[in-house]
Order: sequence, then structure tokens, then C-alpha cells
Amino acid sequence: MARVAYYFDSSKCVGCHGCQISCKQWNQEKAVKTHFTTGYGNPPALSPDTRMIMRYYEGMEKDTNPMNLNFLKYQCFHCGDPACVKVCPSGALSKTENGIVAVDQDKCISCGYCHNACPFSIPSIGKNVNKCDMCLSRTQSGNDKERTSIPACVKTCPAGAMEFGDRTAMLAKAQKRVEWLKSRGYQDANVYEANSLGGLGIVPVLKYAPQHYGLPANPKIPVEVTVWKDFFNPLGLLMMAGAFGVTIVHRLMQRGQNDNHSSDHDAGNGKGDM
Repeated sequence: MARVAYYFDSSKCVGCHGCQISCKQWNQEKAVKTHFTTGYGNPPALSPDTRMIMRYYEGMEKDTNPMNLNFLKYQCFHCGDPACVKVCPSGALSKTENGIVAVDQDKCISCGYCHNACPFSIPSIGKNVNKCDMCLSRTQSGNDKERTSIPACVKTCPAGAMEFGDRTAMLAKAQKRVEWLKSRGYQDANVYEANSLGGLGIVPVLKYAPQHYGLPANPKIPVEVTVWKDFFNPLGLLMMAGAFGVTIVHRLMQRGQNDNHSSDHDAGNGKGDM
């Protein structure tokens, strides 16, 4: 099955918050009490009740227009090699056949390992983990009348800044857009980390370098996650299996000894009767 991805073009986004509102409405997330943070983005961060936000950036362009804003749609990046799935002990996080990092709320134990392992610190932990699942409830669940191939945020966008579909096609579109932006003077235009972490499932076209958007350059899975997943966790499972095996053998030996003791006791009673 082909891998899917979100395409986001920061140069087309108008910062209307339409995607953010439709995401909240579709996923039935309650409003978050917030406060003025001197910027236009609100709420200021992801939370157990907010799985996607629009980030606003000022002062990137060297002109005299004080309202020249830039935007970033911020949510789970649906990594091709997701650290959150590696560390999840309950199976609440998993990767679907088409590359979506899905969430099963009923399995979540709110341990927070996924948040700590994620290079972007995306998953938010409350009673359960909360993060973008690319609208699985729209695209893969429900009956034929309710199902749609378009996530809520993409359907809402009035500026055409978002698309959803085959990842290869989204990457080709993004590269073409970057070339166009560079021809218009945006020499730092880029497709953010298309090949990092197994390839991101979010394909953002940025006009400026990633650090201007608060994004890490060359994000990596923390070393401790790799060590745990590939060494200590298998070793721990092996040790548990070994301990279980030793326990079974011990119980069988103890049962054999008890049976022998019972036989000797019965034999002794028989000799006394004679």
C-alpha cells in the first residue's frame, strides 16, 4: 500500500486558523483556556485537548511591512521510523500500512514515554495520549456515507495551502514549489527534512531555514530509545523468559520431590501394618 502524507505550503498559508478549528470540531476536542502571548498563534502549544496548531512568525522578511507574517502548521510529523511507536509499552501507538502513526486511546496508560522519545515532543499526555492521526476516523472508519478521503484540515483550507495523498506525489509537488520560490528570490526555501526519521509524513514547504520556524535541523531518534528498543528491551524479554522457564522447572522439580516424599511415606505406613 502506498504511503500517504500531508503537503503544507507555508508560502500560500494565510493564517486563518480554519484548519485548526475544523480539527477541533471533527475530533470533538474541548476549548482550551488560554491567555494573550503577544503573538497571533493561539493556543500557544499542543495539549491533551489540541492536536494541531498554527504557529505565527514575524520579522522574517526584510521590508517595512509590520504585518508580514509566516506560518507553520504544527502537528505530529508521522515519521517513517517513529520513536513513539518504538517506546510505547502498551501498543497504543502503531504504524498503519499506509504510514500513518495511529492512536488507540483505549490502550494508552499515560506513561509519557512517547512524548519524551519524540524528536519534536509532539504527543501530549493527559488521561490519554493525544496527537494527529491524519483523520483516520474520516478516511478509514465509518460507513460508506460518512467516509471521506480528505482530512478535516485539508478540506477546510481556503488558500490551497494543503493537500493529502500519495507521499511520492506530495514530495514531487513540494520540490517543484521550492524551485519556484527560489526563482522568486527565496534562496533558503526548502522541503523540511524529507528523508529524516525514515521520511516524514508531513511535507512542509518552507520559505526560510527550519530554525526560523523553531524546527530542529536533522532531527534524530534519541540514542537511548534505540538502545532500549534494540538491546535492553529484547534482553529484558529474554531474561523474563529465562526467569519464567527457571520457575517452571523449579516447580516441576519440587512437585516431583513432593510426589516421591508422598510415595515413601505411604510405603512406610504399609510396612508398619504388616
